[in-house]
Amino acid sequence: MKYILPKGFLASGVYCGIKTFKKDLALIYSRAGCKAAGVFTKNKIKAAPLVASKEILKRGKPIRAIIVNSGNANCCTGWYGVRDAKRMINAVCGNLKLKFNNVLVSSTGIIGKRLPIDSIEKATPKLVKLLSEKGLISAAKAIMTTDRKVKVAIERFNIGRKEVIISGMAKGAGMIEPNMGTMLSFIMTDAVIDKDALKLALKEACNRSFNSITIDGDMSTNDTVVLLANGLANNATIKKKTKEYKTFLKALEKVTFKLARSIIEDGEGATKFVTIYVENAKKISDAYKVARAIANSCLVKTSIHGENPNWGRIAATVGSSGIPGIKPKRIEIYLDGICVFKGGKFTMPSKDRFYKIYKRKKVEIAVNLNLGRKEAVIWTCDLSKKYVEINSHYMT
Repeated sequence: MKYILPKGFLASGVYCGIKTFKKDLALIYSRAGCKAAGVFTKNKIKAAPLVASKEILKRGKPIRAIIVNSGNANCCTGWYGVRDAKRMINAVCGNLKLKFNNVLVSSTGIIGKRLPIDSIEKATPKLVKLLSEKGLISAAKAIMTTDRKVKVAIERFNIGRKEVIISGMAKGAGMIEPNMGTMLSFIMTDAVIDKDALKLALKEACNRSFNSITIDGDMSTNDTVVLLANGLANNATIKKKTKEYKTFLKALEKVTFKLARSIIEDGEGATKFVTIYVENAKKISDAYKVARAIANSCLVKTSIHGENPNWGRIAATVGSSGIPGIKPKRIEIYLDGICVFKGGKFTMPSKDRFYKIYKRKKVEIAVNLNLGRKEAVIWTCDLSKKYVEINSHYMT
């Protein structure tokens, strides 16, 4: 499938000098003003570009462009950070003849270093010149940091007789925790959609995809997901609680799920894609709490990497998760479909079956709490030596 952009959208990516000979500056542009919705990190320490973009979104003006740099988070850089974020916006405004409140800004990379803002400003004219309907891949490459793979997704569907397109790109391989945003992702659509419906759709889609993944339990300072809709598909306006809204949401969820899944598959040093099911909890929040505890357990993740089916680590994590009502005799644990713990003890499956657990690239862990009827699903990956190597030398 060709990774095209929705009608009226253009994108580009260039090298401006932040990273070493890799694209590090991206631009998304719409020929028409866009309704916009965004979700952001809940980290109390927020990067300057994130603060600037949140403020611009609050003003409610049509958004025409998003400029994004990689290799530098522009976070914890004092008053320089705010000034440099605004200079990035103004660089786009000057080259595309836009107003300040029509442009969003985002950054990702190392915390604490000042942006080479002069280099970014010098590269912006080229960035604008290279804007193209075929520029999605180029822009997606330019927002990568420790990512090994480009992350893009597209869905085409109909609202009435009008074709609508949703295209998205994301970056993220580490510092991924399910608590809003979880990385950088920029999603574009040509749908005509009510602003309240747009906001609700993004929230629902994020909760079922980006907020259901975790790599290492660490939350970034720059996490951002933005959804732009320019209305150039000319479909009947999509509103909440309608058949058209359900159609739009289904397509949006397909895009966010593909992007979320690609983040887990591309996790720093990852060799396994892990799905964790927790069922029959008393409350949904309890189910998620247990699932996230398992997903973020270094002991569980390293045993998966070593293909060692140490179910005791999972049982211990369930017990320490802090949810009420846990009783060993009620808990059931299944690894790759094999019941290994039930009635408070090891089930003693055959050696042949037991030692095949965790051998596949896709691993499943299921925990039945037998406390209620609520359930949750979290996606994660294993923890390898490569993850330690990447993150022990990230600053250098």
